[in-house]
Amino acid sequence: MTIGQSPDRHRTAGTHWRGETIRDVMIDVSRRLQSVYVPAADGVRLAVDVWLPVERTAAGGAVGTVMRVTRYHRAEAPQGPEPAADTNAAAGDLFNRAGFALVVVDARGTGASFGTRAGELSEREIKDYGELIDWVAAQPWSNGRVGVYGTSYEGQAAELIAGLGNAHLVAVAALFSPYDPYRELFYPGGCGTGGRYARWMYESQLKDGIAGALDRLAALTGQPAETIALPSPVKPVDGPDGRALLDAAIGEHQANTDVHALMGRVPFRDDRVTGLDWEAAAPASGAAAAFRGVPMLVRAGWLDGGFAAGALARFAARAGHQQVEIGPWGHGGGSLADTLRPSFTAEHDPLSIASQDRRLVEFLARYLERDREVAGGSTLTFGTLGIGEWHTVTRWPPADTGTQRWYLGPMAGLTREAGPAATVTHRADVTASTGATNRWLAIDLDKAPGYPGRRDADDSLLTFTSGPLPADVHVLGFPVVTVRLATSGTDGAVYVYLEAVGPDADVSYLTEGCLRFLHRRAAGAAEPARLGVPRTFARPDALPVVPGTPMDLAVPLLPVSAVVPAGHRVRVAITGHDASCFTRYGPAEETFTLSLGGDSHLDLPVRSG
Repeated sequence: MTIGQSPDRHRTAGTHWRGETIRDVMIDVSRRLQSVYVPAADGVRLAVDVWLPVERTAAGGAVGTVMRVTRYHRAEAPQGPEPAADTNAAAGDLFNRAGFALVVVDARGTGASFGTRAGELSEREIKDYGELIDWVAAQPWSNGRVGVYGTSYEGQAAELIAGLGNAHLVAVAALFSPYDPYRELFYPGGCGTGGRYARWMYESQLKDGIAGALDRLAALTGQPAETIALPSPVKPVDGPDGRALLDAAIGEHQANTDVHALMGRVPFRDDRVTGLDWEAAAPASGAAAAFRGVPMLVRAGWLDGGFAAGALARFAARAGHQQVEIGPWGHGGGSLADTLRPSFTAEHDPLSIASQDRRLVEFLARYLERDREVAGGSTLTFGTLGIGEWHTVTRWPPADTGTQRWYLGPMAGLTREAGPAATVTHRADVTASTGATNRWLAIDLDKAPGYPGRRDADDSLLTFTSGPLPADVHVLGFPVVTVRLATSGTDGAVYVYLEAVGPDADVSYLTEGCLRFLHRRAAGAAEPARLGVPRTFARPDALPVVPGTPMDLAVPLLPVSAVVPAGHRVRVAITGHDASCFTRYGPAEETFTLSLGGDSHLDLPVRSG
């Protein structure tokens, strides 16, 4: 169905399909790739692709199954009928050669699946996937063991599926995906990133075939609609009616909820409206955390949104086997992101795509094959910016991690000893920005996050810079910047950057943190070496902002592992806005007054040796 086509076309072939039950849909064990509709319990037909290792299944063998669920098209319309023409050919080869079946699913209300979306990752959607796991386990070619994996949205879905407690689910791989979407992507520090979310929503609506999505995206981006590249069409299911059924499914998508329209109504972590509930969709929440001891592979990039923070929070808090990997990757692991070595390339293990795929298969194989021993304790393997070294630990934080305190002082200094009491005033630059490829925007750009031009960008920020370091400093954890600050407004936010300044005065971004002032109440003491500053971001914990009245703000920066070389300087940069994608909270002519000396400082988590 093209944009603007009548949503009622083929309505008679619609959602509720009573002609067969989920167990009636069987797969031909001699065909490597087939695409079918499988009905959910409420009758909504879900488009499912099944890739079989036919050399085993055709001979009567039972195999484990790897499943991926997506709202981005399970596959694009292929150019030919052969499996090699399918957009999942590489994944099919990867898992079939390992002896596993691969099942790929269009979420309800997306792709070729019927139904409508009441929200993203709704309770009904997650139930669909549990029912599909039961369907897979009941197939004669299945050994009853299923592992679910995915990247980004798909990884979040995989972890929520673990909360169902399905007996057939034996492993989950959540790759480059949020543990707590509110904190790690949509409202980091309580500051909304609605600008990036709007684009994601309208691009997703284009994929869903929603009428009017192209015009909404054009209005948002300022591009003429005719210059915007349209997504490739989704693959229909097999059979002569596949195209007509796809048109009918897209007709039902027209009633999907526009979640972007709800974002401004849920600025607190405990807010919920019909279609958007932070608690229900967060793997970190109490309800979804029924994790059930399912073994997990977790992968994140240090500069990929806030997902590394979630990976460390999960590793520190959860029991059960976890294999956690955090490195200098962009979103999805296909690009490299090391701001201390911005032009480096590497193909060696463990950075390469081939290595990431190998470790994914090895992890799933431990649980999908009955004769494999189930792994025991958890491990965290992390790569370090600047030096490319990798380390594996069994606890967070590592035992050799401590904290250095640096004080923000007069003359823009950053020193180990507190200087005399003083104040400094800063007028916030409402045009200040971390650029078009920052950690929040690169997620949707299919490229590595990058921060060129920080030397010039710092000219409009309030900066505090140390002297040259006498030795290398390995920053590992959540730096925390505490400031005593008064603002001229009744609302606002502070944005803080940790940077390294080279001998040539070139400035490299290391990490950042932000905090909306009304969220300044902490739920406990700051722990830079562990998880930063605990906060609820709940509406009852909000504090009023009184113009001119000093506030004590403990701002946790996102975690990083980076070695700042000897001879470089450490810099803290502060401002009142990031115009790249964040909501503006302060007044137009906002000014900050910072108290210096002992009141404002950087607690830097460092690893010895």
